[in-house]
Amino acid sequence: MLNEEEWSQLGPLLTDIIKKIKAYRGKHGCDIPTTRTNCSAEAVVKFEELTGYQNMDSDVMPYLRRSNYGPKCNKCGKLFRTPKAKLCVACGQTLEQNV
Repeated sequence: MLNEEEWSQLGPLLTDIIKKIKAYRGKHGCDIPTTRTNCSAEAVVKFEELTGYQNMDSDVMPYLRRSNYGPKCNKCGKLFRTPKAKLCVACGQTLEQNV
């Protein structure tokens, strides 16, 4: 999971990918997988630099922002699905019980 400092470095690179994909496809007329490979390299390199994980798909990266999730469940150890979640969907523990 990426903290906000790490996300501030990676997030803009992911936003730029969409613009780059459109421009690259317009210029070269190639398929989306080929285009994505050629356009996401910066974000993949930055992700590896921040986390040590290699060749992470840029589609997965937005789901790895820690602030998008709630606290860790004390019962099962999984994250609550959102910061506003009041129930752990994995085990049924409520936020009040999680204290």
